[in-house]
Amino acid sequence: MKTLPKILIASLLAILFGLPGLALAQAPEKADPKADPKPAPQGEKPRAKRHPSYSLRGVDEPISPDSVLNPSFVVSTEYKIAQSSIWRSSYIPERLVGLDVGDVDGDGKNEMVYATRRNVYVSRLDGGTYTVLANFAIPDNTTIIALDVFDANMDGRKEIFVSAQKPGTAEANSHVLAYNGGKTLEVLGKNINYYLRAVGEEGKKSLIAQKPGTSTSESYSGGVFYASFDGGRISTSSKLNLPLGVDIYNFNMGTLGEERMQLTAFIKFPTEHLNLVDSGGGKVWESHDEYGGSINHIERLNYGDNNRNLDYLPTRIIIGDIDMDGTNEVIVAKNNLGGTRLFRNLRSFNSGSIEARKFVNLSLIPFFNSGNMQQGPAVDYQLADFDNNGTKDLVIAIVIDPGSGMMRDARSIIFSLNNLYVVNPEDTPPAPVATPAAIPHLPPPKKE
Repeated sequence: MKTLPKILIASLLAILFGLPGLALAQAPEKADPKADPKPAPQGEKPRAKRHPSYSLRGVDEPISPDSVLNPSFVVSTEYKIAQSSIWRSSYIPERLVGLDVGDVDGDGKNEMVYATRRNVYVSRLDGGTYTVLANFAIPDNTTIIALDVFDANMDGRKEIFVSAQKPGTAEANSHVLAYNGGKTLEVLGKNINYYLRAVGEEGKKSLIAQKPGTSTSESYSGGVFYASFDGGRISTSSKLNLPLGVDIYNFNMGTLGEERMQLTAFIKFPTEHLNLVDSGGGKVWESHDEYGGSINHIERLNYGDNNRNLDYLPTRIIIGDIDMDGTNEVIVAKNNLGGTRLFRNLRSFNSGSIEARKFVNLSLIPFFNSGNMQQGPAVDYQLADFDNNGTKDLVIAIVIDPGSGMMRDARSIIFSLNNLYVVNPEDTPPAPVATPAAIPHLPPPKKE
C-alpha cells in the first residue's frame, strides 16, 4: 500500500508533463537466481539520447542507421520519388525562422534566402560551390517571424519580404530588401506595419498583407488583403474570402487534382488539423493528425510587465507539383511535439518530417514522407531548383537547438534533397549521394 501514493503522483506527472512516471514508480522486479543469465541481444539499435533543446520530455527514438535526415522516402504504390544527392550546410549558430528560394538579382539563377530571428542572409549553390553573398541585420527591438521572396514589380528580380514585429507591442516592423551584388542588402521599405506573405501555387503567387493585433486577445486585426509594394509602401486592395480563424500565416491556395479544383488548405486551430475548403467555403476534407506545429511565434501585446502571450505560427503550406505529373500536391510539415500542450507559452519539438498528399476523390491521400528528421523540427521549406541544374529540390530549414539566451547558443542547419525524380514502383532507385558543403557563414551583420 505504501507504493500507491507514489504511483498516483507519478501518474499525475506523466499526464501533465509527459514523464515516464509509472515506470519510475514501480519497484524493480527481483531477479530469479535460478534463471540463466542471458547476454544482451545483438544488433539492437541504441536508444537516442534526448537533445538538450527539449524543454519537455518526449519519447526516445532509435538513431537512424542511414543519415541524419533519413532520406528514404515513404511513397504511394503508384510512383516512387527519389533524389540523386543530398546537400547539407554546416551548423548555423542562430535560430532559423524562414527560408525561400528565387532569383533575387535578375541573373537567371536562383539564390537561397534565409532568416534567423535577427538576420537575413542571401546565398547561392552553383556548380557545387556554396557561397553566402550578403546579409542584413534587422533593427534592435525587432524580431523576424517569416520570410518570402516575391517579384513585386514584375521585372524578373524578386524582392525579399521580411515580416517582423516589435515583441510585446501592437506593431509590426516589416522590411522589404533587395540584393544588388554587394555584401549588404538594400532597404527598399522599412517600418511597415503589416505582416507580409507570398501565397499561391507554383508560378502563380500573390503578395498578401494583414495588420497586427491591437489587444492582448488577438495577433492580427482586420482581414487578409491582396497587396502591392511600390515606392517603399505597402498598399492593399481586395480582401481574401477565407474561413473564420484563417490568418495570413496558416493557409495557402491553389488548384488540386486532375479536375484542377480551386481549394484553400489551412491549419485549423486549436486542433492543428489540416483542412481543405472549396472556393465557396464548403468543407472538403480534414485530417485526423496534427500538422504544421512549430516554435515560431508572434508575441502579442503584453498583459503587463514580465508577462508574455505567444501565438505560435504553423509552418508553411506548399501547393506544388513535386512528382512532375502536371497536378499539384499539398506539402506540409509534420513535426513531433516533445511534450504536453497544457502550457500555452511553452512548446518544443524533437523531430519532424515533410509530407506530401495528393488530392484524389475529395480526399488528401498520403503520397510521400521525407522520413524522420532526427536533428530537429522543420521550420520552413521550399520546393525549388536550389542548385540551379534545372530540376526541383526540397530544401528544408531545421532548428537543432533554439538556444536559451546566455546559457546555450542556438544551432540550425539546412538540408536539400536534390534533383527529385519519379521512378517506377518496381525499380529500386540508387542510394542518394551525400554531398555536404560547409557554409562559410558570415558573422552576424552590424545593426542599422
